Amino acid sequence: MTTVDPTNTAPVDPNAVSLTINGKAVSARKGDLIIAAADKSNEFIPRFCYHPRMAPAGMCRQCLVEVEGPRGPMMVVSCMTPVAEGQVVRTETEQVKKAQEGVLELLLANHPLDCPVCDKGGECPLQDQAFSHGPGESRYVEEKRHYEKPIPISDNVFLDRERCILCDRCTRFADEATR
Repeated sequence: MTTVDPTNTAPVDPNAVSLTINGKAVSARKGDLIIAAADKSNEFIPRFCYHPRMAPAGMCRQCLVEVEGPRGPMMVVSCMTPVAEGQVVRTETEQVKKAQEGVLELLLANHPLDCPVCDKGGECPLQDQAFSHGPGESRYVEEKRHYEKPIPISDNVFLDRERCILCDRCTRFADEATR
């Protein structure tokens, strides 16, 4: 049921939510996730495990954002946090950037190849985000893990554990989309 605002003849959507992302007023719907609202307003939040057609998992932690709460700003995972009326979201603060760099560094700790010399050159979201949101260079000099390649997890999905960052996207895809 929609109500009519007496000062305006346009109907008011009872499921509409107004929030602010990086200082920009954004309208979303109740139940939308922060990452989806940011996408609709052309504010990019890096992610690995999130996909709009799959259930959210919050596994990779790359989509951390800062949300103003009653106790002050706090870091939340944007792919698991629904929008709320009056919410203030920041995706580009120093704290958010440091958190994203830390997450990427941890994800790359056991990744077998350094992004600049990877054979996927330009076709890998991990490589793209390592350049755009990463620390720039790794502190790790230890030998990387090596595993048997690839392991079929369904008829259409194969797991390459040496390149896996444990985001759970491929296994969720195998469970949710290829049934």
